[in-house]
Amino acid sequence: MPAVEIVLPGPVEPEGMVVRRRPVPVPAPHEALIEVEASGMSFDDMLMRRGTCLDRRAYPMVPGRDLAGVVIATGDAADPRLIGRRVAAVVPGGAWATHVTVDAGALTSVPEPLGAVDAVALAYPGLLARYMLHDVARVQPGQVVVVPGAPGWVGTVLVQLARRAGARVIGVSSTRQLAETTELDFEPVDHWTEDVFARVRQLAPGGVDAVFDSIGGPNLAESWEQLGPTGILVSYGHNFTRDMTGDPAELQAALTAQLAAWTAASPGRRASAVDLFAAGRPDPAWTSTVLSGLFAAAAEGRLRPYVAATFPLTDAPAALRALETGGQVGRLVLTP
Repeated sequence: MPAVEIVLPGPVEPEGMVVRRRPVPVPAPHEALIEVEASGMSFDDMLMRRGTCLDRRAYPMVPGRDLAGVVIATGDAADPRLIGRRVAAVVPGGAWATHVTVDAGALTSVPEPLGAVDAVALAYPGLLARYMLHDVARVQPGQVVVVPGAPGWVGTVLVQLARRAGARVIGVSSTRQLAETTELDFEPVDHWTEDVFARVRQLAPGGVDAVFDSIGGPNLAESWEQLGPTGILVSYGHNFTRDMTGDPAELQAALTAQLAAWTAASPGRRASAVDLFAAGRPDPAWTSTVLSGLFAAAAEGRLRPYVAATFPLTDAPAALRALETGGQVGRLVLTP
């Protein structure tokens, strides 16, 4: 049986993606061959299909930043004991396929009773959330943070990790999404019915310690003004500007310059833009350490994976269209 993958031939609409069949790949000496059980959809995939992703990859390409599945073969220099093991990996791309080869050193075991879909719900978003929360913002117990898009594919993980870190969380989203995430421990602000800035100031009169902004555009200035005297704005995702045309590097440089200017003009406060793949692949050892902790917490019931819906791999165009429409609680996952 051949391998199946979803190919992005160039900047096209989701329906322009192609289902391609090819021989099952053979792992290189240090690689493992994974029979994929689940792969995730992310904001990066939207940018890849628009041709505006910061880490540009040559077309045609196979999208997908993370996957989970079972190792079915290993290269000559990889540990053969990996065969039969369920693993997960965060990769630069190529996860939307039935069979993927990955460097064996970049794999993380998925513990029982965590399944592949739940592992993917936590993989890339968990890595991103963990990095922003602890490595960039360095959130401490008792601090107050704001998470726009709290019910989203990153927000659901970010809220939980922030609460585990002892922070108070203010979550911003729509009426329906907030109603579907009442079990998440945050103070809700409804952007459909409330003045977000005024409500956040009411909840935190002295300003907040961190805002994790996935929207960008005009929302960034409001997020900056929500900060207290030593707060940090962490910008990621940039959903508002996803349809902007132009060189991604130039757009990112303009964003970085704006955040730097705000930081320079307001000593004590700072702003930072985050893109895990902008400078290449995240360190595999760090990635594995973080994912192991996330998976262990989920297996023990201390962290909940949120899955909005699953789609068959060959329905990737419909899944990507749904992602771009928005409104999901948790993550959209492809299941080959």
